[in-house]
Amino acid sequence: MRGSEVKGAVAFVIFLALAVLFLLGFLLFAVVLIAVGLLVFIGFYIYIRLKLWWARRHPPKELERPEDYF
Repeated sequence: MRGSEVKGAVAFVIFLALAVLFLLGFLLFAVVLIAVGLLVFIGFYIYIRLKLWWARRHPPKELERPEDYF
């Protein structure tokens, strides 16, 4: 192999490595974004379920006497 062929092969390998890293970076970013979205959704769902459970287990106090208002 001549010098120019070696340089071309090295440049191609470097370009290929950068392209793979670039693609994997975007894929990793997408996976992290989806994971964060799922965690937020699950957290919000648990929050709503706990809030509904708390409201069902602790109904509002019925005020009957004037002392209950103070």
